[in-house]
Amino acid sequence: MTFSSLSPRGGLPPRGLVIALLALPQIAETILAPALPDLARHWRLDAAAAQPVMGVFFLGFAVGVLLWGHLADAWGRRPALLSGLAVGLAGTVGALLAPDFGLLLLGRFVQALGLATCSVTTQTLLRDKLGGESLTRYFVTLGAVLAWSPAAGPLAGQLVSDWKGYRGVMAGIALAVSLALLAGIALLRETRGEAARTVALPVLARQMLGDARLRRAAVLVAGLNLLAFSFYSAGPFMTGPLPGLGFGWIGLAVAVAGTLGALFNRRLPGSAGPAQRVAYGLGCVLAGVAAQAVAIMFHPEPGPLWALAALPLFAGYGLAIPNLLGPALKHYGHCLGRAGALFGVAYYSLLGLGLAATSWLPFDAPQPLSLAWLAVVAVLLAAHRRQRDEQG
Repeated sequence: MTFSSLSPRGGLPPRGLVIALLALPQIAETILAPALPDLARHWRLDAAAAQPVMGVFFLGFAVGVLLWGHLADAWGRRPALLSGLAVGLAGTVGALLAPDFGLLLLGRFVQALGLATCSVTTQTLLRDKLGGESLTRYFVTLGAVLAWSPAAGPLAGQLVSDWKGYRGVMAGIALAVSLALLAGIALLRETRGEAARTVALPVLARQMLGDARLRRAAVLVAGLNLLAFSFYSAGPFMTGPLPGLGFGWIGLAVAVAGTLGALFNRRLPGSAGPAQRVAYGLGCVLAGVAAQAVAIMFHPEPGPLWALAALPLFAGYGLAIPNLLGPALKHYGHCLGRAGALFGVAYYSLLGLGLAATSWLPFDAPQPLSLAWLAVVAVLLAAHRRQRDEQG
């Protein structure tokens, strides 16, 4: 990383800091996946009963997105980011020291509540300075790099979990949040304009609820994230033990697939607009989910084939997500913090509920989760087809 990537340019935050902030919630979520078996053993839980540790993160994240998006407009982008990181650190320490499983879940909720600022406030300050095609290109560039953050999570989580168990993983998250907070204090600058102060949240909420295009975008973003993060929740149990890096090998393969999907955005002709690029991405997602379903028909036992067959899913994710997030709020430039909050709370709430639903599935065989994924893909394809029909 060069010095220029750490220096503000054109009023934007340093790119290195932007990447770190956007990656932090993903890492905090996925780093715990390899430690779930240790956590389940420690609290004497079965595999399904340990899944709320992942699902509660997104419920807390949904509340936090609404909170920090509102405060980003009311207080400013910098105070909202720093305050959220402080809350996330407190929740992480609480989860680390929790004397029972219920309090661990509460700490995990507070952790997510605070770290939500990394998503909504960072995206808001980017939208303060960028718009239209330039914003989408910025998201594409970030996506190619951030595809590695879910890989870094399982890889680091496997190494730390093997060494110190799930408590060691929680301590590692606390260290990462502390470093992000210190970097934010030193490097973040305020980007909020004055117009954001005058927008009433209830009025904006009614306007956005009536925006069918935005509702379907929320469903698409939530569904794609549900597929990705339920993969990480189930992965350590479905792949079984792997030599060396363990589930970290799967994280690396996922990162390569996600990077290829993000970079494919740059190879497509300029005539292919966001809707067409999302369609390509959903095609890749369908291919991955279908390939996995076929694979487990012939090999239903736990093993790496369960994960490897699904890799096109992550290429599709990397292709589709920037083209959903970039243009999503193009009509809400006068109230980016609150608009980003309401959009985020919609898709993170759907995501949290979806992950909670998957925790009720039996994890002693891969077929139920595979059927659930096929149903999710069917919903995504139908939503996108309706979106394109209305735009056409």
